[in-house]
Amino acid sequence: MAGETEKSRAVCLSIRPWSRTSHVVGWLTPRGKVATCVKGAVRPKSAFLGQYDLNYTCEIVWYSRAKGDLHALRECSPVEMRENLRGDWRSLLAAGHFRAVASDLAPAGPEAQGWFDALDGALDSLCVSGDRLRKLVSFEVEALRLAGLSPEIEAESGFFALRGERRLPVSGDVARCLARPDAEKNPQILLDAARAIGVFYSFHLDGVPETRRAAFRAAVTKEEGERTLT
Repeated sequence: MAGETEKSRAVCLSIRPWSRTSHVVGWLTPRGKVATCVKGAVRPKSAFLGQYDLNYTCEIVWYSRAKGDLHALRECSPVEMRENLRGDWRSLLAAGHFRAVASDLAPAGPEAQGWFDALDGALDSLCVSGDRLRKLVSFEVEALRLAGLSPEIEAESGFFALRGERRLPVSGDVARCLARPDAEKNPQILLDAARAIGVFYSFHLDGVPETRRAAFRAAVTKEEGERTLT
């Protein structure tokens, strides 16, 4: 059976070697995740040199094979290169965590549109300095919502529900932060909210990703401890 050519915007999730000169590139598109083979990607005269990298949003054209999950990339043009991330290792760690969460949880089909928009916007936000911790918590809350795992939050009594009948007690401030992290300015409350989300991950997602630990450690200044945003 023959395949067909498809075109879409896509965020570059991963790049790994396929051969001495080729790559396999993972993308998140509004229709789901796509894996493409880029033949001759690192050859000196390759048309793909400089056209994609981690955290790029690109316009891609690929030949969708009827069999198998690896498709052939035909064209690629960067739409947003996010060059500001290159000189900020803390933001790069946060971006890596965002990509890992999307790669693990984003579905196929039209429901991936929300994930694409969330990841694209979160990566854009990292290009602006400051409030990195709030950006991390905000993305995680949005990711849980998109995955259908939004915690049942009770701000007045101060808890949110875990699996089964278990509840995690939190302060009213933390509960309100979990409901709307983008409005929270207190770094300690954001950190407490992040810890609560970590417990939620352990119950519902079978563990806490390594990318999460690294990103949150880097989001807190070494000099002033866990009460200061970078």
